Parts: sequence; structure tokens; C-alpha cells
Amino acid sequence: MSESKIVLTERLRKEGRWDEASKFKDKAIADFRADGMRRSEAAAAAWTAVAEAFPPQLGEGRVSGQNGAGEALEATCTHPIPWNDLPAEADFEDEVRWVHQQYVVIIQDSQQGPQIHWDRASAKAPSTGACSLALWAAENRTAFYKDLLPKTMARSEGPRLSDENTVEVQDPGLKDVEAMLKQLEDEADAELRSNEREVLQKRVHNVLTNWMEKHEVKHSNVALERLDSDICNLIRDSIRALR
Repeated sequence: MSESKIVLTERLRKEGRWDEASKFKDKAIADFRADGMRRSEAAAAAWTAVAEAFPPQLGEGRVSGQNGAGEALEATCTHPIPWNDLPAEADFEDEVRWVHQQYVVIIQDSQQGPQIHWDRASAKAPSTGACSLALWAAENRTAFYKDLLPKTMARSEGPRLSDENTVEVQDPGLKDVEAMLKQLEDEADAELRSNEREVLQKRVHNVLTNWMEKHEVKHSNVALERLDSDICNLIRDSIRALR
């Protein structure tokens, strides 16, 4: 299957054959399932069957369609794809990222329509699906850059907000502070209970000193002593409140 699923679907929609192809795919899945295939295997085989039954209408190296204004578009390959060992598909995010990185290098506008210069690529395509996606992007530049690329990159980066109003902050020192508090809680042993003030202050001081050295935090001795004291007071107040 030389086209990724999304490229195949978009091409068939532009050619006005998606409804027919969709029914063909559903029937193919049912037939493959009846032959004993698992659902995932049947779906993959059905997509391959769709690609074979509904090839591009303009022949090898050319894809056609219309833009939103009804103007005919064509993307033409000036050379065959130079990589013979490409897998049919790769991670979709990698395919989208490759097209984005290579777009201005391999795609050239002309009066006859976009031209694809595979030989100018600065990096090997991750799959034949990425090549098909480049053809689609050449004809659908706006859709690629305003829709597909932002959505794909957003999924790759993950959520930036934990809810509508709260920014999720990743603090490299937060886990260390939590570990420090957990350590102090776990070490509330007989020694701590028998000499609470001295032992607590010593342990807080050691943990804080190690944490600051680890994260290269500069501080004065006065500031460290004040922080030691404040944390110890906070812990003692918390312990008294829980008793």
C-alpha cells in the first residue's frame, strides 16, 4: 500500500469516489472476517484492497483534484521516488514532520501545478506513505499547514493545560521536594521522637543542602538557615495539628 490511509481517503474524496470505496472497504472487511481473519488483520487487508481497486485516475506520478474554489490542481513527480526499500507506512507523526521539513526543498510551484523533486530531499522519506502525503500536501498546502500539521504536532506534544484555567507546570525540582517530605515522614522514628527539634533540623538541613547542590542553586548560609528553620516549624506545626 503506497498511500497512507489519510492520503488515500483524501484522494478518493477529491475524485468523488469515496462513497463507493467506503462500501467496498466495508464489504472487504466482512469477507476477510468470514475467512477467519482477526479484525485488525481484516481492516489492514481491506485498506490494501481499496488502494488496489481505486488507483489514482491520472496514472503513475500524478494526482489530480480541485481546491475549494473549484480550480483544477495537479502535482507532478519530476523523477521516480529514489528510495527502493521504504516501508509502506511509518509513524504518522514522523511522516507529517518529514513533509513539513522537506516541503520547501522538494516542492516547486509552476504554471502547470506543483512539481515534486524527490532528488532534492535532504533526508530519506520514512515511508512510501510519507511520499504520498507530500503529493497531497503539494496540492493542499493550506489544509496541510493550517489543519493537519498543527493537529498532528499538538497530539505529539501532548496537553499543555490540565484544565481550562490551570497551566500544567513541570518543575524539575518538585519531585525532589516531594521526596524530601516523604523521607521526613518515613523517618519519624524513635530517634526523631526522643530529640525532635535537633534531629528534624539536622535532617532538613542535609536534604536541602543536597537538593541545592544537585540543582546548582546558589544561596547564602543565612538564607539556608532561615529556610531550614521555616521548614522545621512548618513540619512541627503539621505534626501537632495531626496529633
